[in-house]
Amino acid sequence: MMEYPKETAHGIMFHHFYNERHPQAQGAISQEDLEKILNFIGVHRILKPSEWLERLEKNKLNKEHLCLTFDDALLCQFEVALPVLEKYKLKAFWFVYSSVFEGHLGNIEIYRFFRSKFFQNIDDFYNLFFRKVFDSQFSKRAKEVLDEKEIEKQIEYYKFYSINDVKFRLIRDRALRKQDYESIMDQIILEYGLSMRDLSKDLWMSDDHLKYLIDNGHIVGLHSYSHPTALAELSYEEQFEEYKRNYLHIKGVSGSEPVAMSHPCNSYNEDTVEILKHFGIRCGFRSNMFPKLEGGRINPNRFEIARQDHANIMAIIGL
Repeated sequence: MMEYPKETAHGIMFHHFYNERHPQAQGAISQEDLEKILNFIGVHRILKPSEWLERLEKNKLNKEHLCLTFDDALLCQFEVALPVLEKYKLKAFWFVYSSVFEGHLGNIEIYRFFRSKFFQNIDDFYNLFFRKVFDSQFSKRAKEVLDEKEIEKQIEYYKFYSINDVKFRLIRDRALRKQDYESIMDQIILEYGLSMRDLSKDLWMSDDHLKYLIDNGHIVGLHSYSHPTALAELSYEEQFEEYKRNYLHIKGVSGSEPVAMSHPCNSYNEDTVEILKHFGIRCGFRSNMFPKLEGGRINPNRFEIARQDHANIMAIIGL
């Protein structure tokens, strides 16, 4: 029987889940899928977040050790995944961005929901999006960022991405400014006769959900304030504000200082690390298992702990 490999200690990363309330969409998994993943990687190998942090700081993590992480404060995680964790008496890291708890619309998640629910398949959406971009003033820049070698590299890093997945992200994050991307998406949504507010219903947790997690032994950590897709391109001051507001929100909910985080869209730089140190963050996670370092290591420091995407594990299992 195939077993999940024992390599350098790392996290397992989850995002979207589906059931009768939350729609099945690209990348979303069911409770049954989650149980299969947990049993495949080995429930006995999964550490509580508090133990993970203690072992990390004492240099006592080994290749046997794994932890569970959930990004983006999604309500489907609480309603679909958490009951499975409770069945197996498991605890996890939950990394949340705070703007959605304070009445703002998290566009990145709304756009994902829109393209998943209102198109027959994801490539239908991509074809429409690409046509909008290449018919606009951003056409030249979009073509420039679609470098063949970069596309190949991204697919190597994220094997669960299709070529169109990669092209979309390269255009969104490198060819367009945030306001340009949002303008294109908002126009498409308007053409479908939909509103952002209506699309946002039942997407995110509330502060009460976070309190429940904290009271039951989970760790809620930073994931920026507004979830920029290219945080590393922000100035030091802009990054500081992102994490300060995120930090204050979580501290206000939990009554204690956040100690862990994950990098939104895997975007960070030296400024980010300095800011995290300023806020006393003990552990930070990236979103892949690259690059491989000397001796096969994948965790260069405590702010760049590797994570395996659940989609890669499902591919190994054959789901």
